Amino acid sequence: MILAGLLLAGCSVERNNPLSKTYHNTSARYNGFFLAREKMRLTEAALQEQMQYDYNQVLPIYPTIDSTTAKAFEADLEDIKKKASHPIQYHKNSKWIDNSYTQIGKANFYQLNFAEAVRTFKYVNATSKDADDRHEALVWLMRSFMQLDEMDNAQQVSEFLRKERLNKDNARELYLARAHYYRQQADTAQVMENLALSLPNFEDKDGESRARYTLAQLYQLTDQKKEAYEQYSRVLRRNPPYDLGFFSRLNLGQVSELSDEQDKERIAGYYEKLLKDEKNLEYRDRIYYEMAQFELRQKNYDKALQLLQKSLKTPGSLSNQKGYSYVSAGEIYFDHLSKYDLAAAYYDSAVQVYPQRAPEFEAVVERRDILADFAKQYGTIQTQDSLQRLGRMSEAERLEFVQALVQREEEARQKELALQQERQQKLAKNEPSRNNRRSQNGDAFGTTNDTGGVWYFDNPTAMASARSEFVRRWGDRPLQDFWRNRSRGEAANQPAADIAQAPVQDTTQAQLSPEEMASAQVQTYLQNIPLTTADMQRSEKQVEEALFRLAKIYAQYLNDTTRAEQSYLELLQRFPKSEHTAEVYYSLYLLYGKAGNAPQQQAYYNKVKQEFPNTTYAQLLDDADFLTKNAADNLKAQALYDSAFSFYDAQEYEKATTLLNQVISQYPLNDIKDKTAFLGVLVTARTQKPEALRRQLEQFRKNYPGSTLQPQAEQLLATYNDLEQKNQLRKEAPAEPASKKPKATASLTPEQKVSTEIATATASEAKATPQLPRVPEQPKPQQPAAKPKAEISQTTNTPDTALPELPVATATPGDSAGTVAPAPATPAADPMAYEAGSDSAYYFVLVYPAGAPAFKDIRAKYEKYNSTYFKNEQLTIDSAGVAGNKRMLLVQAFRDPKMAMSYNVKQKGPQAPVGRIRGVDFTTFVISSANYRKFLQKNDLEAYLAFFKNNY
Repeated sequence: MILAGLLLAGCSVERNNPLSKTYHNTSARYNGFFLAREKMRLTEAALQEQMQYDYNQVLPIYPTIDSTTAKAFEADLEDIKKKASHPIQYHKNSKWIDNSYTQIGKANFYQLNFAEAVRTFKYVNATSKDADDRHEALVWLMRSFMQLDEMDNAQQVSEFLRKERLNKDNARELYLARAHYYRQQADTAQVMENLALSLPNFEDKDGESRARYTLAQLYQLTDQKKEAYEQYSRVLRRNPPYDLGFFSRLNLGQVSELSDEQDKERIAGYYEKLLKDEKNLEYRDRIYYEMAQFELRQKNYDKALQLLQKSLKTPGSLSNQKGYSYVSAGEIYFDHLSKYDLAAAYYDSAVQVYPQRAPEFEAVVERRDILADFAKQYGTIQTQDSLQRLGRMSEAERLEFVQALVQREEEARQKELALQQERQQKLAKNEPSRNNRRSQNGDAFGTTNDTGGVWYFDNPTAMASARSEFVRRWGDRPLQDFWRNRSRGEAANQPAADIAQAPVQDTTQAQLSPEEMASAQVQTYLQNIPLTTADMQRSEKQVEEALFRLAKIYAQYLNDTTRAEQSYLELLQRFPKSEHTAEVYYSLYLLYGKAGNAPQQQAYYNKVKQEFPNTTYAQLLDDADFLTKNAADNLKAQALYDSAFSFYDAQEYEKATTLLNQVISQYPLNDIKDKTAFLGVLVTARTQKPEALRRQLEQFRKNYPGSTLQPQAEQLLATYNDLEQKNQLRKEAPAEPASKKPKATASLTPEQKVSTEIATATASEAKATPQLPRVPEQPKPQQPAAKPKAEISQTTNTPDTALPELPVATATPGDSAGTVAPAPATPAADPMAYEAGSDSAYYFVLVYPAGAPAFKDIRAKYEKYNSTYFKNEQLTIDSAGVAGNKRMLLVQAFRDPKMAMSYNVKQKGPQAPVGRIRGVDFTTFVISSANYRKFLQKNDLEAYLAFFKNNY
């Protein structure tokens, strides 16, 4: 009894004798750390097992962890932390404490608690006396930093470990962590180097096979086929898991040398052998896809398309395979056959099933959108040209043509019905054998290998043809239930291009005889043919706009300069007085310059200079940076406009007119011409005779047909006409207001005065006489201008004080004619206050310290960032100084505030130019175009940031 007590006393945690150390080391290792480590190993194996890899993409270095996986393994991870905590609590003097902390840090990592994991691994590194344990903790610290997007910290850990001597396990994990780091940095060469260094340190052959397969994929991606072939072969020699072995065999055909016909036949036979292997039944869709890629390498496009069709109709276990097959077929039609309508159909199908996490998903969506726009414009041209030809026929010829068209359609419909009945009879006859094949092959759909059973909705060619026919008959209707129901007013929004309106209800059609249905169909077609001059003009306008848009798509998105040139020339031939003529000349100037055709380039240079000397395009011919420089003038013009509106609102009409004239004279190429003109209309309504107002309104409608202020102009003109009919218009100009608002010049805020002084400064000196210009880049379309303060809001019912109501004449005793006094204006709120209402444009702003090394070349970095991730938004960048020795970078313009806010949030990511900057204070925010003008005048960053925080 006494001996037992002495033994227990000797094993106390406070003692440091050999007996105590042995006891606590043994208990800590086998009662806590060993159990936690084994459970962590099983958890990581289960995480790897449930990972669904997409073998069309380069395999990730680590399995994906997210909230779903963290929740699924929550109980196991908590148990690991509990077991690892036991040695820490009860065996403090054992040598396994740091190892137990490492297991707790790993559990926190897999629970997505990365900040706590960082603290744990840092503690181990600071307190552990064992170099291997510190190295293990540092590797996991590096992984945790990467999860937190702290890439600079991760790189520092990596560089520190570069000086250390690591054991085999830690060296393997470090090389894998570095490969993961460089993959996030898009440095493929470094990824391959570190993966290759990790391979000799593997003991787990399956883990080595996955790393080697990833390395082989990267070799294949970088066109190093010999190295890829070697790595795929070595994967197969290690008896890998079945999926890795299968895809290694499959990819061998893509990296094999094709020196002669014998090699081609050997690889083709190799694929046929894979098809016949029953173990590959669930992968047959992928085999057909790889066979198509093999034919594509040999430029056998027709055969490649046939194999892709087989891939699409063959069921398989790879859920994403159809997306890749659709894209591959779309690429063939797009890049090699230039059949853009068919490419559009395939890309449209691809977007529906393509994996959204794939790096190229955005590019697929972008090309789908471009091709959809192409198909729309192309279809508009074809439809309207056909309708115009029918409209120019005599009535008898037109009726005969439409009747023949309806008859052909009915014959085709009857033929299709007969084919369907024949197929149904064959299916019924072969149903027993089909059921047997389903039971043998485990295919619930009973799909066979013959090409005659392609499901209709897996055939983009048939889908494209059917959609084209649908649009021709019914119009480009939205995808919604009960599309035939015309009571929704859908037909009112359809263009005149639709050759048919919504059909008669099915119940009515069922009661009609075939002759009556044919007659109704003929009348449906006839009613949409342009017969009047007005209808023909509307049809011609649709063709003009579609042809212009089609040419831009060819030039800017499809890089088909030949067809772009043809489309532009056709536009000039058919519509010599088009409103797009100046831009067409400039576009042809660019195209001929790119092609090296100097005579034609000079010819269109002269055309722009002679016919459109006062346009932006004439300026761009001599100065490729004109748009950037003109942006500063636009800001000054906006400031002048704001001051003019302030004078108008204060009933200082003469001063408002003076400022408006300065906008027109000093900045003739400003982008607010319609706003300036409309404010002039409002001043006229307050100061001149009604006849002058009418002339100015009609001129505004003629000069700015696409302006967002047209509804207000129409409303004002309608009021004018109504008062004129009632003989209630005033006869003379209104008298000077008896009392003016207290917002005279002296009451303008200092910011407004400064803004006016800046805006009215002398314009820049005239440019030197231009010489033969270099070829500038295609100008980006200008974003829509912000709504002027004079515009009535279309989203609220609050009346705008800027739009005056034409007053009714009031008779006084002794007067035969009425006299009119202007309606009193409602006192306006603070014009410099920020507003949270909707706007037509939104900007992203970055404010940073001037001269900070971290922000060197920040503009160039954002230009590259936008061209990579936001190319479709056509964003432009500007910069300016801000108070407090800071600079401001402006990214404009987003049409949607949600998109602008999303852009702002993404600046925290590692891909963003400022995503990795640490230790330097900078600010990012989103601002509307209206608030931005006020921000420039107030120059108070803190005030806007407070507004931004409260409203966004």
